[in-house]
This record gives sequence, structure tokens and C-alpha cells, in this order.
Amino acid sequence: MRYRDIPEQLRDRPFTVAQAEAAGMSRKVLRGREWRHIFRDVYAHASVEDTRLFRFLAVKLVLPPYAVARLLTAAWLHGADVRREDDLEVHIGYPKGRRRRKRQGLDVCQETLATEDITVMYGVAVTTPVRTAFDCLRLLKGIEGIVVADALAQLERTSVEEMTTYFDSHRRLRNVRIGERRLERVDAGAESPMETRMRLRLIDAGLPIPVSQWEVTTPGGAFVARVDLAYPELRVAVEYDGAWHWAQRRVDDRRRDRVRALGWIVLVYSAEDVFESPERMCAEVWAARRSRTASSATLMPI
Repeated sequence: MRYRDIPEQLRDRPFTVAQAEAAGMSRKVLRGREWRHIFRDVYAHASVEDTRLFRFLAVKLVLPPYAVARLLTAAWLHGADVRREDDLEVHIGYPKGRRRRKRQGLDVCQETLATEDITVMYGVAVTTPVRTAFDCLRLLKGIEGIVVADALAQLERTSVEEMTTYFDSHRRLRNVRIGERRLERVDAGAESPMETRMRLRLIDAGLPIPVSQWEVTTPGGAFVARVDLAYPELRVAVEYDGAWHWAQRRVDDRRRDRVRALGWIVLVYSAEDVFESPERMCAEVWAARRSRTASSATLMPI
């Protein structure tokens, strides 16, 4: 569909399927590449910038009265890009005294929220960053809660210290012990959700905890590059390749070449490696560490 043929009211903001149909556009048209699927039955043109205001406008289209955005939706609103492509639900809760009503496209929590756990931005009620991290750490499956906590801490929306204090003062809520164990693995240095997932895959495979965002320098101390994850004592770096464009990939390749020129092993992995073949990825990192351990006497000082 040509941009000039798009109804003006749908060009620069999110909209519902019902609004699109009222403007003369069908669901079939919305399946095209030029449209971005935000939530269930909520879309926007792909050219619309993904700002925080844009996200709040999208949530306002589907948020029921008195509902509070929480979990992954709240993290997204606070600026953390943690949603998976297959998660198009809007995660909500209700303040004390309000009834819960299920609706298609909404994932409704079973716990009420205290007033101090809620903030209002752009007219949308959303759980505070620390409450969002708290809920995600104890309620989301697997490592995804740590992914959220890493992202919010890296953005300085909250901190490990604030999360720890919050856990200490909310002992009676469910899964608190599970959340506390996961909190121990949070790393505010992680700069992307995929970097967090990759780090946790390595740790779960028994590898030592890598250092996030390690700065590689020359023997004289001049800065060369930063790498996502590193075992600096062995000069082994592990990088996530999330580049979408050829130009960005070339920049990353040159950066990694400079690191390799200093004697580092640089291993690079994609989302497919992290999600579909983590065993192979971890085996390669183990092998790189073993090769360096065997030859550690020949390594120059860092």
C-alpha cells in the first residue's frame, strides 16, 4: 500500500484494527511489511518512530479503566526493549478494590497493587520500575525476569540495591524466594536483552561469570574497543551480533578485527545461536577457554 493512500489519521500514531476498518482498511492490508504489529489488534505504520510517547499511546488504546500496565508491558513503557516478538499481550493489574475482568489480548494479574507501586505517565497507570523488576523476577518463567531487571538497571530506572530493599519489605508475596535467587544474577552492565540471555546461557552451562562491557586496551593502555562479554584473564570475548544493516555489521567486524589483532579470541553469536543451539555456543566458549588455559604461559600481560 502506497504511503499517500494511507488515511491521514493512521499515518503517525498507533491504531486499533477497528479504527483501521472504520477508515476503510482491512485486516489483510495490515499483514503487509509496511505495518508494525504492536499488540493484539493494535498496529502502526513501520515508519513511525518507536518513542516512549508512541508506546504509551499504543497502551492507552487497549488499557481498561483502572487497569495498571505491569510486567513486560511496564518494562517496555519504562524504555526497556524486552518484549519477545511472540508476546503481543498487554500485561495489566488492578489497584486494590477493583474487580478483575479478563479480555482478549490482556494478560491480567491475580494480585492487587498498592498506591505506592503505581506511577502515572502520559495518562497511563504503570507499575514503578522497582515494582516492575520485582514482579518480573518472581513471576516470569526462566531467565526472562533477569532480562527485565538487567535492562531496567542498565537504564538506571532502578538499581540492584533498590530491588534488594524492595524484596526485603515484601516478604509475604508469592515467589519472593525465587525472585531473590534470580536477583543475585542481575548485571546492570548488560546493554541489551540478548546480551543478558547469552550471558545466562553461558553461566547455566557451568562457565565462569563473564565480565560485561569489558574495555580492551593496547599494552600501553590506549582504548581499542569494548566487547559484550569477556574473560579478560584469558583474552576470550563473546559478542552478540544484532546488526540489522550491512554498514553496522562492517563497523562491528572492524572493531572485532582490532581486538583479535591484540591476541584475543572473539566469538560472535546470533539470536538463532542463543535460542536454538545454546549447547553448541557454550561448547565453543568452553573450547576457547581451554585453549587459552593450556597456553596461558605465552599470553602477554593485559
